[in-house]
Amino acid sequence: MRVLYTVLLTLILALPLSAGPRYNIVPTPRSLTEAPGEFTINRNTALVVEDSAFAEIAGDFKAQILSSTGFALEGKGPKIIMRKVDGLGKEEYRLTVTPENILVEATEVNGAFYGLQTLLQLLPEKVYSAKKVRGVKWTVPCCIIEDGPEFWYRGTLFDSGRFFFPKEEVMKFIDLMAMHKQNILHWHLTEDQGWRIQIDKYPRLTQIGAWRKETAWHSGIGNGEPHGGFYTKDDIREVVEYARRRCVTVVPEVEIPGHCTAAIAAYPELSCFPDRHYEVETRWGIWKNLYAPTATTFRFLEDVFTELFELFPSPYYHIGGDEAPKDVYKESQYCQDLMTVLGLEDEEELQTFFVKRMGDFLRKNGKTVIGWDEILDGGALEDPIAMSYRGHAPAVKGIKRGIRVILTPNRWCYLDNQQYDQPDSVAQEIFMPLKKVYNYYPAVDSLATLSKEYIVGYETCLWTEYIWTNEKAEYQAYPRNVAAAEVGWTARANKDWDSFRRRMPKVLGRLRMKDVNYCDAFYDVLFDYNRNLPFPKMMNLELDCPGAEIRYTLDGSEPTKKSPVYSGEPFEVNKGSVIKARGFISGKPIGKTAVKTF
Repeated sequence: MRVLYTVLLTLILALPLSAGPRYNIVPTPRSLTEAPGEFTINRNTALVVEDSAFAEIAGDFKAQILSSTGFALEGKGPKIIMRKVDGLGKEEYRLTVTPENILVEATEVNGAFYGLQTLLQLLPEKVYSAKKVRGVKWTVPCCIIEDGPEFWYRGTLFDSGRFFFPKEEVMKFIDLMAMHKQNILHWHLTEDQGWRIQIDKYPRLTQIGAWRKETAWHSGIGNGEPHGGFYTKDDIREVVEYARRRCVTVVPEVEIPGHCTAAIAAYPELSCFPDRHYEVETRWGIWKNLYAPTATTFRFLEDVFTELFELFPSPYYHIGGDEAPKDVYKESQYCQDLMTVLGLEDEEELQTFFVKRMGDFLRKNGKTVIGWDEILDGGALEDPIAMSYRGHAPAVKGIKRGIRVILTPNRWCYLDNQQYDQPDSVAQEIFMPLKKVYNYYPAVDSLATLSKEYIVGYETCLWTEYIWTNEKAEYQAYPRNVAAAEVGWTARANKDWDSFRRRMPKVLGRLRMKDVNYCDAFYDVLFDYNRNLPFPKMMNLELDCPGAEIRYTLDGSEPTKKSPVYSGEPFEVNKGSVIKARGFISGKPIGKTAVKTF
């Protein structure tokens, strides 16, 4: 194999670095050297695992190949070789494909796993089928790939607090993440609207806290339909093990001191006013119920986390720390007396005391604390990781203080935002199309050196206030979360939107094979203009539709193949204009008709 590698490299040294249509890998690898020829998988192909450390992931790979192709990879012909080598990083791999053999090299299991994910993507997309597909030639284009991630934290938040999602749906989400080399599932498990974790010592958390009497929408009027559910400890073990086999770490989030109405409804003694009546919240928003900073509450939380330690081996635990109005702290005589005893100046410092108290407990148990960027306000935690969601300003504050930061600004990273240019009545109002997600990069450009040192990763967030089914969750997340995978893995210099959108047909084909209810807005015309410019001023409008000819009308009629063709140049739009546009390929319409009334 070394001789083959050397000969191949010599022959193709002059070919350009590319991830063109022949390869269609997402995320784009660090280095891809193209080569002529292809390797064919058939009944004579063998999978050779040279180190037992790779046996488990090799077994899962064989199972996928057997499922879709019918080949057991136990032949005596051309080989797929998995080899353990020294000198590569934890998630790095080297993949060499020649007509005779495929070699996957890695130092650790994670790298070998990602090498196999790339190999699967090099095969026809039907390799992801759950049943045998006939009539397909299972070829892999020859190449040399040397690859590794730009950021070690490449995450997605899955919110089970607002709506409960069965474990099978969470595991499918993990599978899609791993397929695109995302490695952290941030699992949001406690909320005002529901507590989702079985805790043996506190059974009312799931008897009472996991259920709400109804759900209220925009109007505030409830639908009269009870909703709830929770994960048993066995459910969580199954999900965590499923994730482990796919090199995904599950990071649990238990919110403190706010977003805790469900817990307080189950155990009112945890609140600042135990004599009041509490119910699991039915509406969305920021609520004023907070855990009281008492010995009872701290004992409760320590008990909860102690039970979680056995379930979630992750070295990282998320404690929330956001959106906690201090009204009850101001109203509570106990809290005011405690502030006096502790010498605290205001209620913000009392929250800092609370968060530090639990942060210290987690740290003593070997856990690194992650919190929303409000944890930077007090500055009391020791070596936390701050998740900057309110734009980049909190990230600037954190990295200037030497605190590690994960970027998840809501205008670029919240998957519950709009993805069609036509407003969705059950999504957040920010317009966040696929192109916007892809073009984001997790850095503070004014602090380039510090960014490289302290920004450790990037995360998308699937908040579920308006996502009540798995179909809707998949629709909101994909294919945008595929674009996000390239944001987290690929170096900035190697990112290219035109390259990515040329790979999109293959990406969507893979998602279809995985039975994902993805959004097809990719094929719709995108209206590109300054959305902050007020009328009646005129604005320059550009139209964009990947790989298609755009035809449009200005009189409200439906665009046809006889309608005017967009020239590619910006044009002026006046107040009152109604534009309809649609993409056409070879005279046939694609996507939906995009409509914009200015």
